[in-house]
Amino acid sequence: MSTRGKVDEQDLAEQIEALLIEGETLLWWDKLSDKSLIGGFGKILMFFTLSVNAAILILIFAPSLLPDSGSMGWLMIPLLIVDGICLLFILLYFAFGLMTGGVNAITDQRVLVADLHKKKIVRHMRLDSLSSIRIRRERQGRGSITFYRDESADRPASAAHPRRLSLAGVRQLSRVVDLLREQTDMLDEPTAGS
Repeated sequence: MSTRGKVDEQDLAEQIEALLIEGETLLWWDKLSDKSLIGGFGKILMFFTLSVNAAILILIFAPSLLPDSGSMGWLMIPLLIVDGICLLFILLYFAFGLMTGGVNAITDQRVLVADLHKKKIVRHMRLDSLSSIRIRRERQGRGSITFYRDESADRPASAAHPRRLSLAGVRQLSRVVDLLREQTDMLDEPTAGS
């Protein structure tokens, strides 16, 4: 990792630590995955957009190369509209991680989702209030972790204190699971997708 990357990582860690309660220790954090916006649909959308762009190029240059292709010109406007919409979604897909300061984090006391631009913790769940943790493994060492809060917990469910908290697209999932095993015994039971 470059020196600049290390400085940025350290800066982000310090921003997260500034949001924690006194005595709480940050154990792991990661930026919200770019998959959060439109899920695994991003690669399909990019392929579809490239196909639409190829069709537009063919319609632009084909009339001079292929006989009787002039009648296909009416397709240009709908293809350009579809292409513009797809390009917008692709831009959002890649820019999502830059536009938000969203991070997933695990401390010695809780799991949380923070927004660093707004400088606040958006959702959190105490580790000692968990009833179960479910793991779903994906390709390339990624996966999703879903935390379920004990139904008998005193605090009612709300946006900030949900009954279920999901961390999607977690990189280095095995490392995070090992960290959770050290903090809670909820993972000693068989987990879904393991």
